[in-house]
Amino acid sequence: VNMLIELIVLSLIIGLIRGGTFYNFKYINFKKIWPLILALVIQYFLVSINLLEEFHFYEKIAMYLKQLLFISYVLLFVGIIINLHYRSLWPVLAGAFLNFFVLAVNNWKRPVLLEGLKLLHLEDALWMMENNQLPLFSAITEGTKYPILADIIVVPKPYPFPTMLSLGDLLIGLGLFTLIQEIMLSGRNDHHIK
Repeated sequence: VNMLIELIVLSLIIGLIRGGTFYNFKYINFKKIWPLILALVIQYFLVSINLLEEFHFYEKIAMYLKQLLFISYVLLFVGIIINLHYRSLWPVLAGAFLNFFVLAVNNWKRPVLLEGLKLLHLEDALWMMENNQLPLFSAITEGTKYPILADIIVVPKPYPFPTMLSLGDLLIGLGLFTLIQEIMLSGRNDHHIK
């Protein structure tokens, strides 16, 4: 999730360098874009609270977190589908579907490659994963379904915020990056929602 935020910021900067303008965002119909924004905010919140070391009471509310995660995906799909006139949202739709699918077939827990956490020296996250302390994440095992869609892509240093991504994350990041470019560099008639 953090990498998506960083990609958005980077895209805004590149959009300005390429001659785009923030003014074009004025023409977005936020009545149709708010489900997409709310979905991303909810998922950022879920990842953040899920990684808290103090999160030892998760068994009592894990079910509610999974329900909230499901709701966020409903909002995400609705927000994408009603705005597919933005061509850049097609890869976002594909990435969201892949992430949703791997969650759905793995008991609503996102599979993560433990070796990747070791490579990134994320000892706290590794310990919590090994001790089943993360209600929305699980370690990849022989029983994991479709591990190719799990968090297996390691982004190490010198990237300032080492992380792990899934194929779906990459597609979503690419789509959001190009969406911002599309909006900032297009004319009013190109992206204004009637």
